[in-house]
Formats: sequence, structure tokens, C-alpha cells
Amino acid sequence: MDESSTDYLSIVDYINRHPLGVISTINDDGSPEAAVVYVFSISHHTLCFVTRNLTRKYQNIFERPAVSVTIFDDHDSSCLQAGGTAFITNNEHMLTYTMNKIEKLYDIRGDSVSPIEKMERLGDYVLIGVELRSARLTSYKGIDVNMSTAYREISIGD
Repeated sequence: MDESSTDYLSIVDYINRHPLGVISTINDDGSPEAAVVYVFSISHHTLCFVTRNLTRKYQNIFERPAVSVTIFDDHDSSCLQAGGTAFITNNEHMLTYTMNKIEKLYDIRGDSVSPIEKMERLGDYVLIGVELRSARLTSYKGIDVNMSTAYREISIGD
């Protein structure tokens, strides 16, 4: 994936404008598991999010790191589907970047307790990175009288 390509930059921009996504993992029995997370684009085809290390999501990533990320915007009927390999990291740059992004979201939303404060209270949080293998951004333009959907698609990777 060429990080200077307009397709790649469009996907990064979409992630930055839509930080709420669904991370999907696989359970021990092969069934899918999905969880809502705030996901942020770092660089070098890497996304990141924070999660507690006591969740099934964390356990699944630890045991089976193949994941997918889905972000949807109902206002413009667009959807990003990305796949990659998750890894647990203590990279200070990624952690600082992610915490700053979470705090900015808190400032916008105005929750009574900041996400950082919640993490500090509960503890056991880890930073997860996702190295993207592929991503597809689709924008639906509506349905015509013949019931076919007009859409625009941008893909990177596989």
C-alpha cells in the first residue's frame, strides 16, 4: 500500500473522521466476536485502539490475531471494511497518540467521566495495534428505479 496514494489517504481520512468502529475477532469455537471500539489511524498502515486485557476481544487477539474492522456512517451511507493482523504493543508514541485522540473525543462528547479516567480507575488496559492488510471504502449513492445500487469503491491491499 502506497501511503502517498489518494486511495490510501482517503481511507485514513475516513478513519480519522469516523473513529467509532467494530473490531471483529474469532472465538475458540470458531464463532465471530464483535466489539465496538474507538479506532485511530497511526501510520504505516497501522490502526490502534485501547481495550482491557480481561475481555474476550483481548483473549481472541492474543490467541488468533487476524481481525477485521468495520466503520459505518449512516449519514452518507458509507462503509469501511478493513482486515489485518492485531498485535499487543507498549509503543510509547502509539499510546500517547491514542490517549490524546481519546481525550479529544471526550472533549467533544462531554461525558461525565473521561475515558482516560475510567481506564485509570479500572486498570488492566492495553494498547492494540492492527497492521492493515487490506481496506475497502464504499460510498453508496442511493438506489435507482431498477433496484441496483450505485456506489463508489476505494480499495487498498489484497
